[in-house]
Amino acid sequence: MERYSDEELEEFKEIIKENYQQAKKELQLLRDQVSEFSENISEGFGADYTQDSSSVNQLEMLNEQVLRKRDQVQDLQNAMLRIKNKVYGVCSVTGKLIDRKRLEAVPTTTKSLEGMKLQASGIMDVTAQDLARQANERKEGPNKIISKIKKPPPPKAKPAPKKKSRRRKKVEEEDEDMI
Repeated sequence: MERYSDEELEEFKEIIKENYQQAKKELQLLRDQVSEFSENISEGFGADYTQDSSSVNQLEMLNEQVLRKRDQVQDLQNAMLRIKNKVYGVCSVTGKLIDRKRLEAVPTTTKSLEGMKLQASGIMDVTAQDLARQANERKEGPNKIISKIKKPPPPKAKPAPKKKSRRRKKVEEEDEDMI
């Protein structure tokens, strides 16, 4: 398996560390804003419906930003783990090296452009069963596999028992009541 050299991984490690420190600071700042905003919103909540609605929307937006930033921090931690395991920069789809410029622009990426295109096209959505079937086809040819498929015989139909209609029973009961 080809991979980036230890020196190159060290360079990527520095880039990721810088991004990680910046993302952690931004995450803390966003969390502080959320807690401050939550405290302020609770003081005058209920006085004005339009202001309450606007405040709730702002709080939701802040919470979404926190979640995105938290995901970014997690992605950066995962990238550091890939560097430690010396698999950083290897496309998870194709197994080839991801372009250096792409890694510098998006250090958390796990896919090359080629891998992303393959995955988006659905070509790479192959299961183990598909691989086994394809291997079998190569050995025997597709026609032999198709000819081996047998349809099960249809189940035997059981005659349905005749049911007495309720209508007839009701009519009989009404006749008995009249007598």
